[in-house]
Amino acid sequence: MPELPEVETIKRVIGPQIQGLIIEKVIVKRPEVIANPAAEEFCRLLAGQTISHMTRRGKFLIIQLNSNDRIILHLRMTGCLLFTPADYPEEKHTHIIFSLNKGRELRFSDTRRFGRFWLLKEGEADTCAALPQKTCGTSANNNSVR
Repeated sequence: MPELPEVETIKRVIGPQIQGLIIEKVIVKRPEVIANPAAEEFCRLLAGQTISHMTRRGKFLIIQLNSNDRIILHLRMTGCLLFTPADYPEEKHTHIIFSLNKGRELRFSDTRRFGRFWLLKEGEADTCAALPQKTCGTSANNNSVR
C-alpha cells in the first residue's frame, strides 16, 4: 500500500505536469473502480474539463478542475498513476485512461483493483465518504496548525 510519503510524492511529481491540461476523454476499462457517479457519467462529465491542480488529504489525492469539480482518488493497496505520452505501451492492469491534450495521458493502473475514484461536482457535499473529514484529520504538512 502506498504510504503517505509516496502519496505526497505522487502529488508533487504528477501535479505540476498535469496542471492546465484539458481532459479530452476518459476511458474506463473496469467500471468497478469508479465509486461515484456511474462510469458513463464520470466519463461524460470530465470530457472537456481543465485540470487546475492536485492536492492531497491524507492518502486521498484530489484533482481540482477549473470548474471547481473534483476528482478524488485513493490508490489503496496496489494502485498507481502514470503520466505518459499517449503512444507509450499500456501497463497490463490499466483500468482508467485520461486522454489529455498535448498528446499525454494520465493512467490509473491497479493489479488488485482496490483503488477507487469519485467525481464531486462544484459545491457537492462528499456524501460518498471519499474524504471522511472527521477521521482523516489534518495533514502533517498543514502549516496552519501550530
